[in-house]
Amino acid sequence: MKVNWLLTMVAVVFIGLGSFARAQDAQSRTYQISDNTTATAEATASANAGAIASVAGCGCETNTCNGGCDTGCDEPWRLFPALGRTQLHGWIAAGVTANADNPPSNYNGPVTFNDREDFQLQQLYAVMERKAESDGGLGFGGRVDLLFGSDYVFTQAAGLETTRNFGNKWNSRAQYGLAMPQVYGEVAYNDLSVKVGHFYTIMGYEVVTATGNFFQSHAYTMQYGEPFTHTGALGEWKYSDQLTLWGGLVNGWDKFDALTNQTSFLGGAKWAPGHERYSLMMTFISGQEDGSVAASGLTDRNLYSVVFDYNVTDNLEYVFQHDNGWQKDGLGAGVDYEWYGVNQYAFYTINDCWKAGARFEWFRDDDGQRVGGIRAGNPIGGGFAGDFYNVTLGLNWTPCNNLVVRPEIRWDWFSGTGMPYDDGTKDDQFLASMDVILLW
Repeated sequence: MKVNWLLTMVAVVFIGLGSFARAQDAQSRTYQISDNTTATAEATASANAGAIASVAGCGCETNTCNGGCDTGCDEPWRLFPALGRTQLHGWIAAGVTANADNPPSNYNGPVTFNDREDFQLQQLYAVMERKAESDGGLGFGGRVDLLFGSDYVFTQAAGLETTRNFGNKWNSRAQYGLAMPQVYGEVAYNDLSVKVGHFYTIMGYEVVTATGNFFQSHAYTMQYGEPFTHTGALGEWKYSDQLTLWGGLVNGWDKFDALTNQTSFLGGAKWAPGHERYSLMMTFISGQEDGSVAASGLTDRNLYSVVFDYNVTDNLEYVFQHDNGWQKDGLGAGVDYEWYGVNQYAFYTINDCWKAGARFEWFRDDDGQRVGGIRAGNPIGGGFAGDFYNVTLGLNWTPCNNLVVRPEIRWDWFSGTGMPYDDGTKDDQFLASMDVILLW
């Protein structure tokens, strides 16, 4: 469907919400939606700075949201009560995006997860988990995540949701499908825990789960430069209150049981000084992956990611991210390909219910091997060697702990070979979008 009128509507709503937020009481506290189901569950969610800098929450007992809070509690209401340490919970995330160019295909070029100029039920998400807790002995737990919606296509793993060579399976549809991005068991002993199975990556800043991000749309770095999931074993050691270490062996990038199963090392460290003003996280993965068609075989792929999170004041947070990946002989013998970039974020907590955010990204696809159309039917294809940029401005409104509304405006442009936007006819693009997340 064409949504010319939505572009105006979302922009007006965005401006209106911003004006309303500025008129609110300037008291500020740094609550967030209490469902940090990101990366590799709670243990790794704290490592993913993206979850920490997500959405503002509402301190209901302070009643600073013009009466918008519905109960005197800081935890969201849950549809299903916990059974001991076992919990069943989740959320619904749905929104609409308007494209100033109205591309005939309705696709927003390489922008994801809101990749269509349309209404999208992006995530109907369910989590069943039992946390592995150790009180001086062994603790056992596990987790299963199910994702139904238009975002399913971005989290598929070879041999699980797709065939062993990433072909379509029963769950694949043009717009909606089902994915199981996490299914693992976990054992803990004191400050050490190990999970075995299929789980989200620990790399980068932005995450798959809608509750772990400030913005509805995603950075090129997250979509095209990093893995989404791994299958294997990953250990986490909380060495001290300031230092956490990760290390494990996994089946490469986004694979469950692929035709080319190879072992990769996944590891990292997060240093967070006791005063909690800033943190530094470094992660990396190294192993063999498929190269380009020209390479026709497995070659060494390496990626590192650095995330620096700095609370400038009680209200203002700054995040810096740098990723660099390369594949040796990825284009054939003696011809490597590389991708890298810098993301910067700023978040300002206006009051208990309002938070403003900005993102600036530069992503370099040096050899045109990373950025391209993802979903079937997206006409832009791949092969865009050059520099991708985006500037995104947004607001989070959280009138109660179970609900967040996220309007945003975004401008993308490209310098290099090809035209990634408006079905391959333009080198820039303007989007306006808004979504709603409801916890259950």
